[in-house]
Amino acid sequence: MTFACGVLNAQESERTMLLRTLSDGPWLCAYYLLNSNDELSSLSPAEWAGRCVDEEEWIQGEGPLSNSPDQFKTTEWGSQLQPLLVRRHFTLTEGQLNELLTKTIVLTCSYDENPKVYLNGSLIWSTSGWNDNDYANFVLIPRQKRLFVVGDNVLAVSLSQGSGGGHIDYGLYFNGSFSTSGVENADTEKAPCHYYNLTGQPVSAPGKGVGIVRRGAVAKKIIRF
Repeated sequence: MTFACGVLNAQESERTMLLRTLSDGPWLCAYYLLNSNDELSSLSPAEWAGRCVDEEEWIQGEGPLSNSPDQFKTTEWGSQLQPLLVRRHFTLTEGQLNELLTKTIVLTCSYDENPKVYLNGSLIWSTSGWNDNDYANFVLIPRQKRLFVVGDNVLAVSLSQGSGGGHIDYGLYFNGSFSTSGVENADTEKAPCHYYNLTGQPVSAPGKGVGIVRRGAVAKKIIRF
């Protein structure tokens, strides 16, 4: 089932990349390999898809990821053996954010299989199956565009383990001109995270299990796996 999003008019032409796909070169990411689809289904997005997630045990690499030597194989992913989590960071200034809210922003994705895409921890699109080497394009609706923030942003995706091929290439774009200087793969300007155990005592970093993380005025429980 496709999550609520608009569908891009096929007549749209010139586009500016906010987060590039392979057509503009490999892209930096952090990725994590899970043990099973059951483990994937048991995870809450708060555990892995939001802005303030400890990536110490994640692999820092390049996408796209694929299990076969096709056009998407920048990094090998054994999709027949393990589900996949991917996180991509990008930064926005206040001016860029305000301008983005006036744009038609499109998520583009070539996938195999069962992707769920999150912007700063909130689900913005999901579908089942795969689309071979094609790209699906979906327009973000206004409430989804309001998920962008000044500073660090994260566009994350999960994919299921499957019996056949597997790959992921995804990005964001919009039509018209826009200054993307310093947006993708830049040093992030995110507020520092502060960690606490469940009794409220500060700790230097979260251990495995349940804890609390605070960034600015926002605090939430996390589970490190």
